[in-house]
Amino acid sequence: IGLMGRMGLMGLMGLACLMLTMTASGQSVLPNGDFERADPARPGKPAHWDLPDGLGVQWADAPSVPGSPPHGKAIRMDTSLSEKAMVESYTKAGLTQWIFPKPADNAIAETYGLSLYSEAAPVAPGKTYRVTFDYMSEKGTAGKLWFRAYADVNGQKKRVYEGTVDCGGAGGWKQFTGLFHPTKYRPNVAEFKIMLFAYYPAGVAWFDNVRVEAVDE
Repeated sequence: IGLMGRMGLMGLMGLACLMLTMTASGQSVLPNGDFERADPARPGKPAHWDLPDGLGVQWADAPSVPGSPPHGKAIRMDTSLSEKAMVESYTKAGLTQWIFPKPADNAIAETYGLSLYSEAAPVAPGKTYRVTFDYMSEKGTAGKLWFRAYADVNGQKKRVYEGTVDCGGAGGWKQFTGLFHPTKYRPNVAEFKIMLFAYYPAGVAWFDNVRVEAVDE
């Protein structure tokens, strides 16, 4: 895969990420990572993902980009919206877990950022998880993908492992990738979630084609 690919593989050993020119090929263990399917019980929600509030985080048609294939449905995040506007939107959507005290008029990019979680998926012991996804930012807004793994701790489900993939850069769609080793460090891990996150500088960012592949450790 050339010099860029070799550099990327070196960076991935530390859970960093670089853009790769190779597309992952294999069965994704994360359902609906391309966001094309709606939840049968709630048509405005992508299947197997949390409900977007509809203002800051939207499940929407991705814009056409010259030289890039169509992306269909994707996740859009606008971090230029104010904290007050986001609290109002969260309240209207019934997303009470995201309502924070004393919201201000400043852009949400400067404080909390915006996020969306996948449903939990099972973790197989002894497997490394390779995550690839597409990201696009219209104004260079930075983003992250979080791989968060959970286990039973004294009868309660707790997050015991996590890693991130940083992404950003203005322009068209770019592909990013990362490697995660949840049971290598926490053998009792049972499941994982993906969290998509966009923050600073304020602007619009898009996520699409999230793939999670289990490979041998």
